[in-house]
Amino acid sequence: MAKVIGPLQSLDASGKFANSMVFSKWKGINVVRQYVIPTYRNTDEQKAVRDIVSDASIAWKEEDTVGAVEIDTAYKAAYDLAASGSAYSGFNLFIKECMTENLVDTVGVKSYDGTLEIRTAPGVPIA
Repeated sequence: MAKVIGPLQSLDASGKFANSMVFSKWKGINVVRQYVIPTYRNTDEQKAVRDIVSDASIAWKEEDTVGAVEIDTAYKAAYDLAASGSAYSGFNLFIKECMTENLVDTVGVKSYDGTLEIRTAPGVPIA
């Protein structure tokens, strides 16, 4: 991904150009990358990953209670603090840990049974 200034002789450019380049913004910076045709195989592993990310995102957004762990403002603040100083946000770190905790390898196939399990917030002792 290349950073560009004045893409295509303009202030901004976005979208595909001649099936060879894609212009877009990344964190407010104009960038250009090679056009790639995505492969969407929809394997069991991909479904499991999508389900975990979806369930974890909903739990974070709605400040849900998952098992014995309540996702509230203090829980989110603990993740934000644990992620400070890194490229992650608290939400990113939470999703990463949910993936580690819930994605189970069963004979070479990653699976998820639909029941989200989460850890206590970083720095919070397990009761």
